[in-house]
Amino acid sequence: MMAAVALLAAGCRPAVKVVGRADMPEPLTIASTEGAGLDDFPTAEKTPEILFEGASPVRSALVADGGRLFFGNEANEFYALDIATGEVLWKYGTDAAVETEPVVDGGRIVFNAANTLYVLDASTGRELHKTACQRDAAERVSDDMFAFNDSRAAVSGDVAWFAALDGNIVEVALAGGDVVRTFSAVTPGEVASGVDILDGRLYWVDHAGMLCCLDVTRWELVFLTMLEDRVFAPMYIADGKIYLGGRSCTIYCVDAAGGDVLWSSFSLDPTTWFSGGSVAVGDVLWTCTSDEHTLLGLDRNTGEFRRLLPTETNGYTRPALHGNNVIVAATDVYSLARSDVMEFDTARNVKLWQATLDDGVLSSPVVAGDMLFVASESGMIYKFALCDR
Repeated sequence: MMAAVALLAAGCRPAVKVVGRADMPEPLTIASTEGAGLDDFPTAEKTPEILFEGASPVRSALVADGGRLFFGNEANEFYALDIATGEVLWKYGTDAAVETEPVVDGGRIVFNAANTLYVLDASTGRELHKTACQRDAAERVSDDMFAFNDSRAAVSGDVAWFAALDGNIVEVALAGGDVVRTFSAVTPGEVASGVDILDGRLYWVDHAGMLCCLDVTRWELVFLTMLEDRVFAPMYIADGKIYLGGRSCTIYCVDAAGGDVLWSSFSLDPTTWFSGGSVAVGDVLWTCTSDEHTLLGLDRNTGEFRRLLPTETNGYTRPALHGNNVIVAATDVYSLARSDVMEFDTARNVKLWQATLDDGVLSSPVVAGDMLFVASESGMIYKFALCDR
């Protein structure tokens, strides 16, 4: 980490704000699982339908748009399904396993796999562009222990950005598929946090645990915030704040404008990683933990503990929202032989329903209308009918 700071100080980069750990406020402590609990309420058991039966694990996030379900798998395939019938509308072959979150934008579907960005016609699956970054693609993000998904791309207008496997940020023109610019990583290595864009700035966490902010107009770093923490889960950005969690049992709230850590909270369980990403309901941030097997609620403004709800197994996927309810797909990451899908009414502090699958789930689920879709390691796409909110 200090080598990166020295490099910046030596003038090898434009002037950039560097936020170190000494600048962080004192972290708060989160209650352990001993404080977990739900109000007494009967929990319904749900049995899903099988919408689609594939032959390869699905680790890309599911995306629903216009009555279609988009996802990729480990067999180098990308699909569009009819949500109502499960019919394969089209299938596209990639050069590597697809383990990222697709983006639907302007009638296009954009996603990256290894060191290549794909741009397809969302209606037909026709390849519009395939842009390969000329890098060694042998080492994948998923080879880094328990980081199961690749870094997702960001899209704005006719430009997309994604992280190559060496950590470089590649800018691609969606109109022609050309590489416009490449930003060399401060610390080379895989990026597992995904790349996000807000108000003309790109954000990602590099392999050394630094939150990086890049101005896409000037193509210069704005700040580096040294979390010194490996981040596997996608960031959640809202109201000018970045929420992200790491392997050190800590979750952070960072000011998106200046890079200052506004608060951080850590778990009493030293084995817990914040590996699943977050969603927000009002002023509460809900995030999944791994070995603590909980859905954690924190005050978005202060980081103070609100609630801890049991998820039975490891929360390695981002929660989904059904109105103000939070849906979790957790899995036993050590065997990938069991998963627990459940919906919480967080306002009433009750679990509405639960389904246990003899299958692994490492793909973030998606809600479309009053249906929930969950993809699995066996290649299944499960379909759950949700209750009225």
